[in-house]
Formats: sequence, C-alpha cells, structure tokens
Amino acid sequence: MADLVTHTCVAWLLKPSPRGRATFVLGTCVPDLLGRVPSMGLTTLRWSVHAIPEWTIYVWSPFHMPIGVLASSALIAFFFPEDRRRTAFGWLVAGGLLHLAVDLLQRHFGVGYLLLFPFSWMDFEIGWIGSEDTVRIVPFLVPLTLLVAWYRRRRDARAGPGRPDRA
Repeated sequence: MADLVTHTCVAWLLKPSPRGRATFVLGTCVPDLLGRVPSMGLTTLRWSVHAIPEWTIYVWSPFHMPIGVLASSALIAFFFPEDRRRTAFGWLVAGGLLHLAVDLLQRHFGVGYLLLFPFSWMDFEIGWIGSEDTVRIVPFLVPLTLLVAWYRRRRDARAGPGRPDRA
C-alpha cells in the first residue's frame, strides 16, 4: 500500500499543470492495481483454498511491464469521451512509465523488472533503495505532496478564471 501512495505522490509532484493530472496519476497506479493487487489477493486466497492454480497468481505480472502499461492504457482510454481518448492514452502511458521508472530504483531479493518482456527475459533494477523502503518514505512524501497541492490551489485561485480544464 505504501508503494501505491508513493507512486501517487510522485506523479502529483511531477505534474504541475492540472491539465491531465488525474489521468496521469491514475496511470501511475494502474501497474500495481492490475499487476500486483490481483496476484496478492489470489496468493492470500490460495493459502486457505488450495484448489486455486498457481498460474492464476502470476498471469497478472505483464500488467507491471511496459507491454502491460500500453495494453491497459489503451483499454482504459476507451472509457474516456472519444475526442479525449488519444490524450488520455498519452497521460496513462506516461504515468505507467513513471511508475516503472520509480520501481527501477528498487532492489529485490529475486528477479528485477522484465522491461523487455516478451522479447527478453533479462531483468533490470538500479538498486538504490530496498523494495520496502517506501514505508519509510511515505511519512515525508505525503505531507510534502499536500503542501505542494495547497500551494498550487492557492496559486491557481489567484490566477482566476481561464485556467486549463482538467482533461
């Protein structure tokens, strides 16, 4: 959960303009929501219901790879009005790629990230922080994000009407 909060805060901080911000932030959450949450739930369920096949846990992993970011962004973009789909797709992909870039900073005990899947099984990671370090980062990142959000709202209110809409 801390990892999802971290991705949300980083996306909010890196997208200063309100135009497309919500879609961009959603894009940063999608890789974990589609690629991690179902497998975590099925793993927990498998501990008590042994009839769940093991492959159902791992089938979600491609959503946490660039190919999955593209596929899920295309699918989610279809829920937007037709004239905004292309823009929504762009913001969703940008958010998903930011998610993967932030994840690359982590080091793992096992396999890193398969960024070139299905073309290569070579894994990548930079290894600057541990995969659980987000728990220690969140208490600083959330207040910083709230402070920046407050500042931006105040700045935009002073700017008055004519601000860009929130595509």
